[in-house]
Amino acid sequence: DDGAGCLQSMEVPELFKRLDIKPKRTIRCVLFINEENGTRGGRAYGVFADTSMEKHIAAIEADRGAFTPRGFNVTADSNKIAKMQTWLPVLKKSLIDWIESGGSGVDVSYIKNADALIGYVPDAQRYMDVHHSGNDTFESIHPREMELGSAAIAILVYLISQEGL
Repeated sequence: DDGAGCLQSMEVPELFKRLDIKPKRTIRCVLFINEENGTRGGRAYGVFADTSMEKHIAAIEADRGAFTPRGFNVTADSNKIAKMQTWLPVLKKSLIDWIESGGSGVDVSYIKNADALIGYVPDAQRYMDVHHSGNDTFESIHPREMELGSAAIAILVYLISQEGL
């Protein structure tokens, strides 16, 4: 599940480059390790975020596998969530149906200076068929579901970059 999210996250800046998109704000792809054994990666980045004094508008976690996109869970104030919900007509093109308040993800939860913590949520119907099993490999990922997830995340990143929260 983490590997798919890592690939989708790395695809976002690659898509921007291929499409010659110049984001208004800095976009950083960060890959965490050790979530299920102490969350040291998320904790370490949280410390970096606090000590670097850089403003984090948003942090997006993709840690639920590469299945068909469904929505985004957001930890932020209601005004920021409402603004993000106005983007649903654009996000629906990548099958995102909802943006709602809720748990974003354990790794991004350590970033205390972000305006919004966001969790990408794909369809969970087949999650336990692969999660931590012999089928939990890149070969079991459907390429189209991977692409749709990357596109959904990239669209959201673009909107946040251009419009802020």
